[in-house]
Amino acid sequence: MPTPGVTLLTNRRGRLLCRAAALLYAGLQLASCQPSTDKAKAAPPPPVGHYEGSIALAGQPEMRAALDIRHPSPGHYEAELTVPTASALNFVADTILFSGNQLRLVRPARANQVLTLTQEGDFWRGSLALDSAKAETILLKRGAPTASTYRVEEVAQSEGSGWLFFPSDTGTPGAALMLLPTTETAPAAALWADALAREGVIVLVLPATDSVTTAAETTRLQAGLRLLHSTPGADTASIGAWASGARAVAVAQVLAGPDSPRLAFFMAQNADFGPADRAKFRELKQRKLPLLALYSGEASARQSTALRNVLSGSRGATVRTYRAVGPDLLVPGGPYPRFGAGLPGEVIEWLRGATATQ
Repeated sequence: MPTPGVTLLTNRRGRLLCRAAALLYAGLQLASCQPSTDKAKAAPPPPVGHYEGSIALAGQPEMRAALDIRHPSPGHYEAELTVPTASALNFVADTILFSGNQLRLVRPARANQVLTLTQEGDFWRGSLALDSAKAETILLKRGAPTASTYRVEEVAQSEGSGWLFFPSDTGTPGAALMLLPTTETAPAAALWADALAREGVIVLVLPATDSVTTAAETTRLQAGLRLLHSTPGADTASIGAWASGARAVAVAQVLAGPDSPRLAFFMAQNADFGPADRAKFRELKQRKLPLLALYSGEASARQSTALRNVLSGSRGATVRTYRAVGPDLLVPGGPYPRFGAGLPGEVIEWLRGATATQ
């Protein structure tokens, strides 16, 4: 139960997914179909509005930042932080804690990124926690909140929590994808989901794992497809998957097999495949499945060249190498996470092209 005097508000968790619960596989279940707002009514809600100001880490230049706190319906609040020149810091809060004049916003799927603010009249002052660093933040109220970009809800599973990122405007059907990270790429999954959701792509982030089998990935893909097929705003003819590392190879094996889940596209990140796996990628090429292979770092040159040779001549296949980024496609080091040069724009552009003809 929430602490007395604390308003616990979540980002509409449970409403959308309650309607889809009956369609899910037993290992893909809802975290809760009871809005947490019903449990805590002792404290007033946070002040709604659009706030602008700056955010800065020690020794770094200030960056423009904005915070929107929205109240779209009774008992439902939303909060969104945007930093235009550091888009990897953008997020829509999953959990909003408000006590007295203290506001705490938690980023979904990246619990170590927390915005903590204190209200001083029309100002918010505080900091954004980023792993071991903190960015000082000051924001001033400028008017009414801007329109919502996307929403996020938690999906509990037997191996941990998944997260569904979906655009606020579901009137026009759009592409959707399942994001299947490894433990190495999992911390960046929320950053990619945010970037894609802002462009209208529905993203289901599944729990990370390094224990990979084709049978397990088949089950996960089938369950994810059922959920996305029932998600408002999803174009059921434009649902794909993005897998990394060993999972990318396993998913390729699944998709190249008989009676495989029907996907509209496939994205393979740092797929470390052997000679025996090349036939699976050739099969995907023959099936004309749109495929984007993403490789990172200098050491990936051999693998990217090998896959480029396998997929040569396929109009729907693209292999890209980003030598200056880590396995998660983020710039290594630095005071805060940053996408590599050309990202996420080149991924979004490819997705639009791959789904335009579906």
